[in-house]
Amino acid sequence: MSKEKAEGGVNSAQGSGGRILIILFFLSVLLLSITKIEDTDTWTHLSFGRWIWEHKAIPLVEPFIETGKPFSYNNWLFGFMFYAAYHFFGVYGVILLKAITISLAFFFLLGDALRPYRSTIVATLTMTGAVYLARYRFIERPDIFLMLFLAYSVFSLNAFLYDGKSYLYALPFVHMLWANSHTSLPLMVIPFLAFLLGGLLQIYLNKKGVPLQRPPTTSQLKIIFFIFIASLAASLVSPYFVGQYTQGAQVLSQSWWTTRIGELVRPEEWQVKRGIYLMTVAVLMGFLLNYRRLSLIEFFLVIPFLALSYSAIRFIFLGGIISGPIIARNMSAFIESKAWKGFFSRKLALTGVGFFIVLFIVLSMTKTIYYFHVEEIKAFGFGVNYYSIPEDALRFMDKYGISGKIFNAFAWGGYITWRDFPRRKAFVDGRGFQDSSLLNALDMAPASSVVMDELQKQHGFEAVLIAYPRKWSGVEGMLPDIDVAFPHPGWALVYWDDLSLLYLRRGGPYDSVIEKKQYKVIKPANDITAGRLINQAYREKLVQELLRNIEETQSSRAYIDLGYVYNESGRYSEAIAAGKKALQQQRVNEAEARKAIAYAQLRLGNTAEAIKDYKRVVSINDDPTSLYNLGLAYMEKNDKKKAVDYLEKALTLDNNLISAYPYLMRLYGELGMSDKLKAASQAYRSNMDLLQGEQHFQKGLKAYLEKDYRTALEEFQKSLSVYPGNPVVYSDIAYVYYDLDELDNSYDYQAKAIEIDPNYANAHYGLALVYKKRGDRRSARQHWEEYLRIAPTGYYARKANEEIQSLGNP
Repeated sequence: MSKEKAEGGVNSAQGSGGRILIILFFLSVLLLSITKIEDTDTWTHLSFGRWIWEHKAIPLVEPFIETGKPFSYNNWLFGFMFYAAYHFFGVYGVILLKAITISLAFFFLLGDALRPYRSTIVATLTMTGAVYLARYRFIERPDIFLMLFLAYSVFSLNAFLYDGKSYLYALPFVHMLWANSHTSLPLMVIPFLAFLLGGLLQIYLNKKGVPLQRPPTTSQLKIIFFIFIASLAASLVSPYFVGQYTQGAQVLSQSWWTTRIGELVRPEEWQVKRGIYLMTVAVLMGFLLNYRRLSLIEFFLVIPFLALSYSAIRFIFLGGIISGPIIARNMSAFIESKAWKGFFSRKLALTGVGFFIVLFIVLSMTKTIYYFHVEEIKAFGFGVNYYSIPEDALRFMDKYGISGKIFNAFAWGGYITWRDFPRRKAFVDGRGFQDSSLLNALDMAPASSVVMDELQKQHGFEAVLIAYPRKWSGVEGMLPDIDVAFPHPGWALVYWDDLSLLYLRRGGPYDSVIEKKQYKVIKPANDITAGRLINQAYREKLVQELLRNIEETQSSRAYIDLGYVYNESGRYSEAIAAGKKALQQQRVNEAEARKAIAYAQLRLGNTAEAIKDYKRVVSINDDPTSLYNLGLAYMEKNDKKKAVDYLEKALTLDNNLISAYPYLMRLYGELGMSDKLKAASQAYRSNMDLLQGEQHFQKGLKAYLEKDYRTALEEFQKSLSVYPGNPVVYSDIAYVYYDLDELDNSYDYQAKAIEIDPNYANAHYGLALVYKKRGDRRSARQHWEEYLRIAPTGYYARKANEEIQSLGNP
């Protein structure tokens, strides 16, 4: 393929201006790569690197945790190199090695984007977009080696085709390094196949007279083929031989990983999907604009990586780094083909792109813009960002001599190993090669005393260090004495902060610590219920424990809860002070802190301040209670129209917000809005009835959780009498009958729930259980498959998959 270099015009931004753009681009990559260590998996790799360094060997058996599977550490070269950087230069060495690796990857990517048109303006602009998409993976993990090796692979192959450069002869060595650094090795095959198959097809179509980009020569393709074979052979020079080609797929085939680990789920948030869509549109538009010079090589190269971007959040950056040079090349070719030399001021274009890159650096470093939410915690500089690791809890354990094996949150095991092994031993860490039954037990244990007791007996841990769970809607009000984070009565909470909760086993070696440090009243994972604060003794003990926690940890949660208690006690000035203290902490739920402040301001008559804080809350999330209070605040200001707007918005989000109706009806009457007044009055009466049904439902759920099945059935039936079309209640009644082993009744109620709502997933799961117990495996499979269609992620999705597998072939 001949070089198609264009001269002049905007496409040939050469000279000092072009060099300045390139310098600015690499400055952006370097600065955005120099961030404190925040990824929890980094510590696992450093731990293995240290082990390899100290033992001068690759471990053959698991040195740190009990995985339940044969051992392998397929990233050994990465771990070793990064630990070597740490050994000689400390944390500075680790972060600099990361920054150098990423900068080198983008050196090759920009070099590829400049080929063949040397369009510095288009290339730097496009690759800045790639940096934006990829920055969330600028972390101390093997992904950055993947970034480097993949970038070099494509760069060297294109350099060979366009310029006859011989960089590709280094590929077997590069791919040998890749094979010993990361399980993403199968991706190495894609560029080779794209160049070989795309090249052959271009040769064939060119002979048929189809207008495409000039094809490679047959001799070039032969050389690429032999390099491919040599790379495949070199990639087997690894302790794990062909295992590097299968390990990654084995992990991704486990439903636990693709539903439980955030980076492996499909992109769902619009902000994330928007980036993928824009990238896809830019790629396709580039091909369409250059359809007469279409490169099938580039088409076959980019499509697999775009598909990967849609499959999991973790892989979006791959689409970005592969798409960037292709978009740049297509846009440069299009501009060149139109001969738009006179339409652009070279100096103005250089200045504009330079300003854009500088602005991008500033906005990214100040977190004004970012692609993915994990970038919010990135902090420029050298050191460790403790935002996501339980350092303070471990210091508490140091202080009180708590050692041995720990039941820990999945993500924290690597840091515990790095920091404390062998004095402390993690139960699990963030690696993929662990038994799925062990991982499921890890999920279930905090909420299941039976599972936790089995694990404790088997593994002998005396401490539980976990993160906050997702909220159990309504449970705190029904069972206020139950700790939703860890309801086991045999364990005592002795430490908590904004990130972690530490429990010690009663009757174990740390009873003296429990006696001294146990929290007896506060349950940090629970919402505080206003009804309990009526009890003065309870309220005083709660305040004492919150103040103690603030003294020990400066927890924003403690400040927010304290503000709530003060608000319910009429101590509004103190509530404002507590909320403002919460806002000063690193880990803070800003919306909750501002709600506490705004509520107090409203009660003190500071309406303008209350409105300001409530508006900030609703800008963070659509909170119906805050919208309701905004309506009340505008009523205080006698701004009736705005009051109506906010009260209506609150009811749109939560039409069961009963207290909003009387105010809204009053405003409708005063504003002469008779039609709306009539509709609101009807909705109010209807919702009052539904509220009664909801109260019966909550009582039934409480009884069910307490295993008082007959009371549960009575309350659920009362709920149905108010709201006979609720599939949730029918399904819950069915589950009660299932637990009573009354399968016919269970079947009838689940079937009724599905009749009302064919897409009610829990009813399909319940029917599957009934069919399985009856021995109808085929029907059980059908309903579990239907459950997975409706609810493909989460714990019960994994259980449904396991149940289907246990049923065998249909």
